[in-house]
Amino acid sequence: MKKNKYLIFCGFILLALAFNFKMNIAGSASFFNNFQYDGESLVVGRLILSERNNIFDHARFLGWVQPTPAGLDPYLYQYEAYQHAYDFESYQAYYSHPAYQSLAYGVICAVTGMNGYPALDFLKWLVSIFTALLFTLFIAWVQRRWGWATAFFVFFTVCFSQWVTAFGRNLFWILGAFYVPFVFALWYLQKYEPNDRRSIRTTFWLMFFTMLFKCLFTGFEYITTALVMSVTPWFFYAIMNRWGWKKFLQSVSVASAGALAAVVAGIACLTVQLSSVSGSISRGFKYILTSFGRRSHGNAGEFDSFFRESLDSNLWDVLRAYWNGHAIDLSHWFDHPLWQSVGKVSFGFCVLLFLLITWVVFQSKIIRKHPVFRRQQVALAMMLWISLLAPLSWFVIFKAHSYVHTHMNHIVWHMPFILLGAAFMGSTLWFFIRNIFAKGGE
Repeated sequence: MKKNKYLIFCGFILLALAFNFKMNIAGSASFFNNFQYDGESLVVGRLILSERNNIFDHARFLGWVQPTPAGLDPYLYQYEAYQHAYDFESYQAYYSHPAYQSLAYGVICAVTGMNGYPALDFLKWLVSIFTALLFTLFIAWVQRRWGWATAFFVFFTVCFSQWVTAFGRNLFWILGAFYVPFVFALWYLQKYEPNDRRSIRTTFWLMFFTMLFKCLFTGFEYITTALVMSVTPWFFYAIMNRWGWKKFLQSVSVASAGALAAVVAGIACLTVQLSSVSGSISRGFKYILTSFGRRSHGNAGEFDSFFRESLDSNLWDVLRAYWNGHAIDLSHWFDHPLWQSVGKVSFGFCVLLFLLITWVVFQSKIIRKHPVFRRQQVALAMMLWISLLAPLSWFVIFKAHSYVHTHMNHIVWHMPFILLGAAFMGSTLWFFIRNIFAKGGE
């Protein structure tokens, strides 16, 4: 047991280091350079305003200080202005996010007395550690169910993902927050639900508070993905624990209700924040509806030219872009074009590979001889394919956003489809490897 905890702790430290230093085993330096610095600059601009005024000024909204001197990048200027305490004339707020992280960051900076780059480095360490903790908890769950070989396989899958690594320490995204409902649900169902006499009530409040945390700290970014991801554990345990249809439908409905109630509560919080700036609740709610429309399938004629192209985009073109995106890109390891091509693994290829492994699990006569293992693989396969709805929900419902943000939205494949696929693939391969060694030793 102590050895297990030691190994898990070592994995946690390695992930935190990988996220904070953006270790380029997962991607080229050009991929990581200034990745999502535009989004993170909203946090930096907020820290500038909080430092000059107070952490509650302008309803805590993120934003940019202005004006930007001619010829300078408006996003990179936020970092420079924070480091050198430049004066500013106005503040352009970003109103689509409750921005509770700005409150947390502001309090940390006020307590520690830090500012400028030292403060940003410290906050990025905290975010890296938090994100590493959530991924470590998922890997620990995998280890509990399938053993160390599968856990190591998932660990290396995370390390070789340029998307997870790039997002891992970003102060705007706080990647770990997206996984809080999912990971908490996994461990609740694993350790506590079978003995919880009030499981329905516990399920509702667990999903409510964990999803509310996600909404308040990361806003409604990838919200449909987070919602689908949060309920996938119930499909796994329904099969593993042989739930009847009544218990399954009741449990997953309550979990969904708790998560949806949290989204409603998050929208209410954002509406109140907006009303303090706009002057009325109705204006705040109208802004939220407009924001939803320009990111999804709103009428292009109602928006300016900047949004029209994305709103008029073809859904199949959007899906094709994400199908062909790279889950793993190790091309920077090689100089020869052939090996550079081999070093790229697309998300579409991963889907087909997981389909093949699913077929093997259901058809293999060897696996049929191990009913306990087969049940667990069938349960994992069910959770895996339900989880495919998580990225698809964002690509389809928020088509306009996905059309524009192909440089970052691939991360939703990891929420949690690719992670579950890695566990599915690793555990199935290890099963056959063990059988080969067992036969060889006879």
